[in-house]
Amino acid sequence: MKKYGFFIAIGILAIPVIWIFMLKQGNIVSTSLPIYGERYYDSKIGDTVYHTISDFAFIDQEGDSLKKNDLEGKIFVANFFFTSCPDICPAMMGNLQYVYNKYKDSPDIRFLSMTVDPKKDSISVLNKYGYNLGAQPKQWYLLTGTKSMLYSAAEYDYLLATVETSLESAFIHSDMVVLVDTNFHIRGFYKGTDFNEMRRLSDDVKALVVETNGNQH
Repeated sequence: MKKYGFFIAIGILAIPVIWIFMLKQGNIVSTSLPIYGERYYDSKIGDTVYHTISDFAFIDQEGDSLKKNDLEGKIFVANFFFTSCPDICPAMMGNLQYVYNKYKDSPDIRFLSMTVDPKKDSISVLNKYGYNLGAQPKQWYLLTGTKSMLYSAAEYDYLLATVETSLESAFIHSDMVVLVDTNFHIRGFYKGTDFNEMRRLSDDVKALVVETNGNQH
């Protein structure tokens, strides 16, 4: 009996170790992602109102319009870049490919990469860049628009710093990637140049899918 008791005790002690290992491997995911941004309590509706991505209208790499209502019911990953960026963007976009390749066949997940250099990043330039990335149009959107709309979205919607330097062709922009849920709430920020952060993003996308599907019942 003592021998059996010893093995039972070992088994009990091993459970949290196995759980942590599986969590790190992404086989078990948390469904309690935070909601970022300002919030306030609205007494009229008796509920908390969270920061929400506002209406937008951008143009994708095929010359088609993408509006906020086109993403209704979708989880999406968003970031800002420009095609001639020599340092941050190649690493960020390459790492983002890892996450995209995991979810590119999902009908409920989209990727949005918005240029901060619309003057140079024409539709044809974005199209070629997207092709080289393996970005399937209407699944991974490479978006352009007016500079004011793009910069406003970066700062006020996605809560990212996007600053133009005194050199017209140079930009200092965030390397952060943003996870947005089906209610257009921000649920995560990830350093795009850090591959481990992209692994975390991949796991959090999975967690958000679980949360979303659970809320549908």
